[in-house]
This record gives sequence, C-alpha cells and structure tokens, in this order.
Amino acid sequence: MEERRRYDRNKMNCKISIMSNLRILVYNAEIENIGEGGIRILLKDKLAVSTVLDLEIFPLDTGVSIKCKGEIIWGNEKKISDKEHVFDTGVKFMNIKEADRKRIKSWDLSKQGKQEKDDEA
Repeated sequence: MEERRRYDRNKMNCKISIMSNLRILVYNAEIENIGEGGIRILLKDKLAVSTVLDLEIFPLDTGVSIKCKGEIIWGNEKKISDKEHVFDTGVKFMNIKEADRKRIKSWDLSKQGKQEKDDEA
C-alpha cells in the first residue's frame, strides 16, 4: 500500500478537549500519532466522518495547549475485550495557526532526536 501522508507522525501523551455539536468530550489519552496535518486517536464515542470538531490539545510535557478545528476523515471500531470497544479515529487539522503547526513539527523533531540518542545507547 502506498503511503499518502504528507507529514511525519509520532505518539504523544496528551489530554484532549473535543467539542462537537455543543457537546464537550474530554479525554486523557495517548494519541496514536500526531503530525503537522492531523491526529489519530482512540475515542470512547463514535463520531461521524465529516464531523467538524473544536480541538484543544494539551501535551503533558509542554504545558502549552494548541487550539484548532479538525475534521474526522475516517473511523474504525476496535474491540478491546468482549464488553469494551473504542473508535480509532483520524482527524485532519483545519484552521490551525502556522505557529502551532511548527510547534507540532518541533515535537516530532525532538522525539526523533531522542529516539536517535536512545538507539545509539
């Protein structure tokens, strides 16, 4: 399968506030991956493809949040156990400030640098 992503992605522990149709959802979650163009996250609630969200992402290690809009571009149900499931969800950033996009890129680069150092050890 051909890779279609325009940006690199990395895992990051975050708290995420999501508002959809005036309903606020707050998650303490590990983003499956984050990049300059969007995020992949596991949600407890199913949200429809094309839903536009108000997002606020709070990376646990930076102390500064990023606010933007996002659009759900795909979603898949994932079974955790016989009684539990989550929704693996892809969100494309919309109306994100260029400064915030650069911050996300710097998180990617700092993680890559850390990974390279860990690999050398």
